[in-house]
Amino acid sequence: MLNLKKCKNIMWCFIILFFIVSVIFLSFFVKMEKNATNLYKKTIELYFNDTVTGKLRLEERVIQANTKEELILFILQELKSGSKIEGNISVLPQDIIILNIAMEDDVAVIDLSKVYDSLSAGEKIICRAAIVWSVTSLDFVDYVCIKVEGQELKKVSGESIGLMNRENTMINPIVSPESKRYEIVSLYFTDKTKEYLVKEEREIEVSQIQTREKSVVEQLIIGAKEEGHISTLPSDIKIRNVTTTKEGICYVDLSNDSINKIINGDINEKIAVYSIVNSIVSLYNVKKVQFLIEGEKIEETVGDLDYTKPFESMDM
Repeated sequence: MLNLKKCKNIMWCFIILFFIVSVIFLSFFVKMEKNATNLYKKTIELYFNDTVTGKLRLEERVIQANTKEELILFILQELKSGSKIEGNISVLPQDIIILNIAMEDDVAVIDLSKVYDSLSAGEKIICRAAIVWSVTSLDFVDYVCIKVEGQELKKVSGESIGLMNRENTMINPIVSPESKRYEIVSLYFTDKTKEYLVKEEREIEVSQIQTREKSVVEQLIIGAKEEGHISTLPSDIKIRNVTTTKEGICYVDLSNDSINKIINGDINEKIAVYSIVNSIVSLYNVKKVQFLIEGEKIEETVGDLDYTKPFESMDM
C-alpha cells in the first residue's frame, strides 16, 4: 500500500515537471514566432524632390517587415506618402497603384498602374530615379525592373529600358565612363508654316563619353516626332564635334558640306540655325553657340547670318 502511494507521488512529480517543461518550451517558441514577425529590420534611403534645388534629396528611415517584398512595398508607400522634411515633395503620384512586387534573385520587379503613363517625360525620369535609388538602398536589391500593367518600360526609340541600378539611373555624379543616364531636353523644330520654332520635349539617353550638347544636335538631325512639327536639319549632315567651355560657349563644329546644306536647305536658314541654338542654350550650362567649319572659326560671310560671332537664343 505504501509503495503504491509512493508510485503515485512520483507520477505526479513527473506530470508537474512535464507541465513546467512544456510551458517553458511553449514560451520559447512564442517568443521565436514573435521575433519572426519582425524578420527584416532595415535602415532605408528615400529620395524626394527638393523644390529649391530641383534635385532628389536623401531622407533615411528605419522600417521592418516580414518579407523582402513587404520591405519594398513599404518603401513605395513611403515615397507616395511624402517627405517629412519641409520643402521636399514626392515624385511618386499618390493615386498610382502598386500592382505587384516580386524578387527575382537580386532584381526587384515592380509593376505599376497606368497612372505612370500620364506623367510627363521629365516626371517619369525623376520618378524612376526616386524608385531605383530608394529600393536599391536595400542590401539584397541590385537592380530594379519597372513595369506598367505587366509591360516593361520603353525608351523613345522603342527599346526596352531594362534593368536599372544606381549606375545607369543618374543622380549620383560618380559613375563609370561607359554608364548612361536619361534626361529630358527641349528640342526646337518648326511648325507647318516653317516660319516659327516649336518646342518638343524628349527623353534622351546621354552617354558619359559624349557631351549632352552633341546628343541634342543628334536628336535634331533625327528629326521631329510630334504631330505638326517639322524637322529643321537635313538628315545627312555631319557633326564633327560639339564642346562647351567653362564660360558657357558651345562650339558646334560642322563639315563644310554640312553648313552648305543648312544654308541652302528646304528650311529657312535662320529657322534651321536657331533650332540648333535654342535647343543647345536650353541646357543649363550653355549661354551662346559658336559655329565652326572643319574645326576653324568662320571669318568670312557664309549665308545670310553672321557666323563670325556666337549666337544667343532668340524667340521665333
